[in-house]
This record gives sequence, structure tokens and C-alpha cells, in this order.
Amino acid sequence: MSFLQVFFVAFLVSYLGSIPPGTINVSVMQLSMKNHRRAALFLGLAASMVEFVYAGATVKFQQFLITHDFLKFYFQLITATVLIVIGVFNLLSKATSTNYMPKGEIRRRTGFKRGLILGILNPLTIPFWLAVTTYLETYGWITLASRNYWAYISGLAAGTFFLLICVDILGSKFQKVADNSFIVHKIPGMILTSMGVYNMWEIFT
Repeated sequence: MSFLQVFFVAFLVSYLGSIPPGTINVSVMQLSMKNHRRAALFLGLAASMVEFVYAGATVKFQQFLITHDFLKFYFQLITATVLIVIGVFNLLSKATSTNYMPKGEIRRRTGFKRGLILGILNPLTIPFWLAVTTYLETYGWITLASRNYWAYISGLAAGTFFLLICVDILGSKFQKVADNSFIVHKIPGMILTSMGVYNMWEIFT
């Protein structure tokens, strides 16, 4: 499997996975709406850098688990369960962008620093990428041998950063997308739940 193919799959999954409203993309939106476009860009860059580190550690841990046969079955079971739980959570979620509006004033000069803090305080990306990476590799969407590891984690970080650039450009228009429950919650919820159920079915059959 080519370097570019792995990068593209990671980029697309990361971009789509970053659309639902969260503290980071809503903070970028808020800065953009206040015409602090440069600060919003640096916030997104910092958050994406943290995502790169988290993704790298997560994939290494996933590779360790997959190579141990006595752990493989249980790890795949956990992966399927995590996908179903995240999917159902999305289906039931009614969160909007206003739920993630940052408290206090976001100043232009603190964009990069705030991005680092928000990225570090967002460890929930770890179980998500652990489950998604395992699923993608299990069904042949990606291979992580050799340099493909770097293609994958670079694609994840780039997808997140590009989505945040789009949020910065769209500004208040992003709020309309983020508050569309069907787009940001129902569709991802159905996809993740279906992936988890299918994985669970394959494990036991």
C-alpha cells in the first residue's frame, strides 16, 4: 500500500472526525468571528501538533497489542465495543457549538498557547484513534509497516489542521454546520455503530 494512500485515508478520516463541535474547533470559530484570524490559525496549528504526538503514541500502542496473539482477540473485542459506544453516544447527543464555547476572553496573543493546552487536555482522541486505527488496519484500508506509520499519523494531524483552517475561514458559518445534528451526530453515529456491530459479528463468527 502506497504512502500517499495511507496519508489520504488518515487525512479524510481525521477531517470528518474533527467536524463535530468540540472545545478546539469552537475556540477557533470564536477567534475567527472576532477577526483574530492569525490567532485562530496558531491555535489550530498547536492543537494539531499535540494530535500528532497523541496519534503517534496511540498507533505504537496499537501495534504492540496487535502483535501479541493472546491480546489480539480481547483488543479487537474492546475496539468493537468502543466503536459502538462512541456511535451510540453520537446518535443520542444533542450537543451544539454553544456547549463548547470557551469560558473567558480568548486573546489574540495566546492562540498558540491555548491550542497546546486544549490539545493536551483532549485525551479522548486516544481511545477514538485506537479503535479507528485498528478497524482500518483489520479491514485493509491502511497498512502501518515501515514509513506508512509516519504517513498515517501525519495524515491524522493534517486532517485536523485543515478542518480547523476551514473553520477559521468560515467563521460564524461553521456554527450552522456544527449545530446541524444530523450531519455532525447522526451520520457519524450510524457509521461508527455499524462499524462496531460488523466488527463484533466477525469476531464471534
